[in-house]
Formats: sequence, structure tokens, C-alpha cells
Amino acid sequence: MVMALMGCARHAPEPGPATLRIYLARHGQTDWNVELRLQGRTDRHLNDTGRQQAAKLAEALAGIHLDAVYSSTLSRSRETAEIVRGTAPLTSLDGLCERALGRFEGLQVVGSDTTQVAEYIRRSNDPEDTLDGGESGSQFFARVRDAVQTIRQQHASGTLLIVGHGGTNQMILRALLDLTPEQADTIRQANDELYLIEIDPGSTPRLWKRITPANLADL
Repeated sequence: MVMALMGCARHAPEPGPATLRIYLARHGQTDWNVELRLQGRTDRHLNDTGRQQAAKLAEALAGIHLDAVYSSTLSRSRETAEIVRGTAPLTSLDGLCERALGRFEGLQVVGSDTTQVAEYIRRSNDPEDTLDGGESGSQFFARVRDAVQTIRQQHASGTLLIVGHGGTNQMILRALLDLTPEQADTIRQANDELYLIEIDPGSTPRLWKRITPANLADL
């Protein structure tokens, strides 16, 4: 179930005492995002726009008590989480890192060698292809799923923030919502978009997306 969350995230319905609420954000923008380069496990820092996006995310979550914040160990994720977390404890997990893309890391997907881009697209869709020193899709999902399970073992209820990556957040939603690989692949979360997953015992998880004037077309 996917629902729209208008305005600030605090306007969502109040959860029950056993509800686990996970706010899911993507890291702010980096220069490689602007250049449309594949980042993978390459450690890139936020640019000025990325830091501004993180500050706006902090504003959107102002007034919400976060029991814990999780990021990957990559700088772009951790820097975003540091800006947003306030006084909430921050834990960085390697399991939340972006997929390792092997020799394709740094590849510019627009304006580059179309043969190499086509090879990347073809091979990245093979769940067992490790991309010449990277990580297969199956390995990637298993790693992220294990990280999600670790987080949920620590938090049966409460309110969390996870700051992930484009691919990582696809896998988080795949794990939490029991999506197929094809369904997860359709998810495209921008650097400044925020999701909310609500999980009640014995019920189907609810997925919300924060709607702002910038993405009204998503309604």
C-alpha cells in the first residue's frame, strides 16, 4: 500500500504503541550525481546542494523524536545523517552501503561510451554477475536484507531514520514490503525525497511518500 504524505512528515497519523516507523531517506547530492556517474562503493562527499538538501530534510523531520538513526559507512550517507540526526544516536552499517559495481564505478551513464553503458545495463540485471570485482544483485540484496534484520532486532517499535543510497533503498523496501526484484527496480528515489514505512505486528506494512510542491506530479 503506497500513500502520499503531504507537507511535513510530522503530519502522518499517530502510530500505535507497537508500531515501528522507519523514515527512509537517500543521501544528499554529490558531484557524481550531477555528472550521472555510477558511484557504487566509491566514497564521495556531499556537494553544496547535497548539504542544503540534508538541512531541508532536518527541517522536515523537526519535532519528530527519532530513537535512532542509521547510515551506511560511506561519507555521502553518513554526512547526510549527521546533519539530520539532532541528538539521536547514529550507527553506520557497512550493510547499508551502495552496491559495489566493480569496474563500472565512475562510469558516466549519459554522454559516455554507449557500448560500455549497454554492457553495464545488461550485466547489472543478471542477479549473479559480480561486475568484474563488484557485487552481484543477489549478494547485494542479501547484504542489505541482513542489515535491515539487524536493525529490526534492535527496534521492535519506535521511530527510526535510515539514510541510504538509491540502490540500497530499493533493497530495503524490497525486504520490508516483500517486493519482487522487478517491483523494486521501478523505485526511483531522488536525493531530496523521503519515504515512511509503518510496520504493525500482524499487518501489511504501509508505505508513505512525502509530497512537496516539487513533486506534486507524483500524486
